[in-house]
Amino acid sequence: MLHHFSPTGRLSRWPYFWRVIVLYLLAFACYGLPSLAEYQLHDTAAYWQNIALLGMAVCFYLMLLQGIKRLHDIDLRGWWLLLALVPIVSIVLGAGMQFIAGTQGPNRFGLPPGLSVLPLTSEA
Repeated sequence: MLHHFSPTGRLSRWPYFWRVIVLYLLAFACYGLPSLAEYQLHDTAAYWQNIALLGMAVCFYLMLLQGIKRLHDIDLRGWWLLLALVPIVSIVLGAGMQFIAGTQGPNRFGLPPGLSVLPLTSEA
């Protein structure tokens, strides 16, 4: 479970897709938390806004980690994620991260996702 909070390793397409979807939904829920608290609890306290901001920051951080791991699977450094700050390039990068298959076998960032050790080959 701790490997989800580390930028090391690789992440294939479908786990990346589902993790990002869940994180977007959590961030959206955090975004609506202050309004929900005001509507349901009739409380406009700033701590609801602070809790929501903290939740969105955690989701953003975890999304960055997932993006870095996905780039590692494509055999690119995580710094390529900075291209997401460029408006049109961010669309191409996002699509590429979702649709480009990862490298087969080990690359400079480790073994393929799901493998902890390389399979042994017998030479008979």
